[in-house]
This record gives sequence, structure tokens and C-alpha cells, in this order.
Amino acid sequence: MELYDAAVDLLRMFALAVGSLIIFAGIARAVPVARGSGGRGRVARQIGDHAALGLDFFIGATLLNLAINATWMAVASTATTIVVRKLLTFSLGLPRRAEHPPTGS
Repeated sequence: MELYDAAVDLLRMFALAVGSLIIFAGIARAVPVARGSGGRGRVARQIGDHAALGLDFFIGATLLNLAINATWMAVASTATTIVVRKLLTFSLGLPRRAEHPPTGS
């Protein structure tokens, strides 16, 4: 059981590291885009996309934490991460299916 806990904890730490790198990469890639007209909107969109993807990894990490450490604090941490991710995507307008209808046959 100790080996299982160590493996899940390692996977959780990996997910946190990947999520953090994705968010920081989004910020770093957005800096050159900020110049020019409309740059502010492009930067917000790019950072928002990367932040949403990074938070998906954070959600995975908190779910793994919940699997190995089933406490109310772990449940609250998971719920908070999910709420923050949802608020971010809704506030930046990422679910824009109505604006961009799917094209196809």
C-alpha cells in the first residue's frame, strides 16, 4: 500500500508541475502578443486558454490527493479548484459555441 501511495503522490506532483508550466508558458507566450491593436484581448484569451488547461491538471492533482487522503479538507480543495476553473472559463467567455457554430456536412 505504501508503494501505491508513493506512486499516486508522484503522479499528483507531476500533474501540479505540468499545470504550473502550462500556465507560465501561456503568460510567457502572451507577452509578445500584447503589442499592437487588439493585443489586450488576444493576451487575455491566450492566458485564459493556458490557465484553463493548467487548472485542468490541478483538478486532476486534487482528485488524486482526494483518492489518497480522503478528508474534508481534500474535498474542499478539490471543489475550490473546480469552482475557480469554471469561473475562469465563464468570465473569459471560453465556452463560445453559439458564436462559432460547428461546420460540417
